[in-house]
Amino acid sequence: MDELEAIEQLVVRARRERAPAGDVAAAVLVGIRAGRPAPVLPLSLVAAGAALAAGVVLTLAVHAWSSGTDPQAALFPVVEVMQP
Repeated sequence: MDELEAIEQLVVRARRERAPAGDVAAAVLVGIRAGRPAPVLPLSLVAAGAALAAGVVLTLAVHAWSSGTDPQAALFPVVEVMQP
């Protein structure tokens, strides 16, 4: 089924439905409040993993930055000057 056809069918079904006569805001809020809160543990594990990965990358970057080698040094030959 094409996505556009599915959307068109949803539009047709929505037009056939009758809108509620009364105020439904209170019922929706009661339904939201009655729901169970989502568990936070999976998100905290992802955050801990991301923090660990960022720490490893930061450590490697600081080590590479402070190593002091010039990447262009290999392009130039070493010239020794002999004094007479």
